[in-house]
Amino acid sequence: MSQLIKQNTGKSVNEWIEDYVMLEAKALLKSTNMTIQQISDEMNFPSQSFFGKYFKRVKGISPREFKKT
Repeated sequence: MSQLIKQNTGKSVNEWIEDYVMLEAKALLKSTNMTIQQISDEMNFPSQSFFGKYFKRVKGISPREFKKT
C-alpha cells in the first residue's frame, strides 16, 4: 500500500503524515490561545521538548518563534 501511495502521489506515507501533523500544529499555534505544552499534549507528543525539536526539524524554527510570526 505504501508503494501505491508513493506512486500515485509522489509522497511517502510518512511524508503525508508529517504534512498533516505540521498543518495541524501550525493551525493550533496560530489560531488558538493554547500553550505549546497544551498543543503538544493535544497532538499526543511524548513531551513538549520532543514536539519542539520535531517542529524545528521540519519547519526550521521553533513553535514559539512560529507563534510570534
